[in-house]
Amino acid sequence: MTMEEPWIRTLQKLFYPIMCVFGLPASLVTMAVLWKGNLDMSKSIVYYLVALAVANFLLILVVTVFRDIFYFYVDITLWWPEPICGASNWIYFTCVYSLTWLTVAFSVDRYIIVCCMKLKLRFCKSSVTRWVIVGVYVCAFFVAMPTFWMYVPVRTTQPDGTIFHICTLHRNLSSIPFLSVYDHIQTTVWIVFPLISLVLTNGLTVWTISVTTRVRQGLKGSPTGKHLEDPEVTRRKKSVTLLAMISISFLAHWLPKMVVKVLERFTYPPVNRYNFYHPVNVVRMLCNMLIVFSSFSNMCIYSLTVTKFREELFRGAKFVLEFLYNNPRSPFPPSQPTEIFTIQDTTQLTVTMEKRGG
Repeated sequence: MTMEEPWIRTLQKLFYPIMCVFGLPASLVTMAVLWKGNLDMSKSIVYYLVALAVANFLLILVVTVFRDIFYFYVDITLWWPEPICGASNWIYFTCVYSLTWLTVAFSVDRYIIVCCMKLKLRFCKSSVTRWVIVGVYVCAFFVAMPTFWMYVPVRTTQPDGTIFHICTLHRNLSSIPFLSVYDHIQTTVWIVFPLISLVLTNGLTVWTISVTTRVRQGLKGSPTGKHLEDPEVTRRKKSVTLLAMISISFLAHWLPKMVVKVLERFTYPPVNRYNFYHPVNVVRMLCNMLIVFSSFSNMCIYSLTVTKFREELFRGAKFVLEFLYNNPRSPFPPSQPTEIFTIQDTTQLTVTMEKRGG
């Protein structure tokens, strides 16, 4: 008698291939529009958004292709050597740390521009931004290195009774002191410090902008009592709106996973990660899917928030459609005008008309 497959595993088998089809192209389109499009943004903002999109693309590539789809449908021990399991999770956590701390760095950059005029001239430059991004990626790569040994192929029994290997957390992780300590420090690096930094910097940035906006509107008020339009205030509002949407998106997609991570630390006895009916495991898997969905939702957020991004996106879509329509090899060839008369038929008709008229 075969066991029934847990519904959460069935949902994952359907979700990840769908996100592979839609999420990966969405991340590529986002990178292309941000990098090539004329969005009326500073280079620093563009660099941060492109870096976030690259990390998102690598994350969904690792999760959907190299970790979950392959492990759901193909026994990794038959196709890949054992170290691939640890390497894929190493890349996954590199992307996780990069996304987290790039969001923090972007928030700090906006805070310095708004609140620290002296530091603004020294640190808020495109050259500094590039070094910050490279530094975040390099640090994330080395900080995530221990995860290479934390995840191993584990032999499991499928619902149909077949033996299968999946890439998952080491069963005896607590018996390895270094990895056990790192697993607990990981919560601080990934959850506590970034959340505190985001709340503080975004809160101070919004508060400073609201105060300076009221002051500027009071100084530039018209005699009639109506506030005149201030380009600087408008620019700042657009900047803080984009920052707020990115921060809210990050929290909406990552905070549930972070909460589950903390709950797992304080749950005793420890949750069996191979019990796919346990509520904590079910919520954790749903949170993983929510994180993968962020690669597609971020493009929607940019489209709704940044008018120029939306215009460039439509322009690119129009160009692709016109190219496919005008390309003779495309499945939608352009319609050709129909020739009713050939040159010979037209000449004969002209001669006949002249004879009748003659």
